[in-house]
Amino acid sequence: MESSREQAFVAAVQATSHQMYRVAMGLLHAPQDAEDAVSCAVEATWKHVQRIRKEEALPAYLIRSTANAAKMELRRRRRTESMEPYADSLAAEDSGNPITDYLSALKKEDQLLMILKYQENMPEAEIALILRIPRGTVSSRLSRLLSRLRAELAQEECENA
Repeated sequence: MESSREQAFVAAVQATSHQMYRVAMGLLHAPQDAEDAVSCAVEATWKHVQRIRKEEALPAYLIRSTANAAKMELRRRRRTESMEPYADSLAAEDSGNPITDYLSALKKEDQLLMILKYQENMPEAEIALILRIPRGTVSSRLSRLLSRLRAELAQEECENA
């Protein structure tokens, strides 16, 4: 039984490692930090693998753990770095792409939601499992985010016309 659980864990890590990395990169925007977040997520999930009742849930646990590790890194950054010296350069920096600008201005929770849905093409039910929120909440948040994005794109179009 133990080796079966270990094999399932290894298989889940192998199957979701690229997805975990993309989720971490979407939140952290730094390759080394994303790799660290994935490593921490794998380690944390392994420590608690006995608590996971269904082996099919391992990929969702790994992705959720990756998101948590990335959020912990962001909190650590906030505590150790003051943004004041960078405020001018950050405010002046626009990618020129309204969608990228919009996404980078979102809260990290909303960024994660958009990454999981539109970059990772996950169904809403799986996102709900990962984020531990009701599926209806996932649907309504996505709907609101897309409405705001459409409004910003329309405003950007009007300004450029």
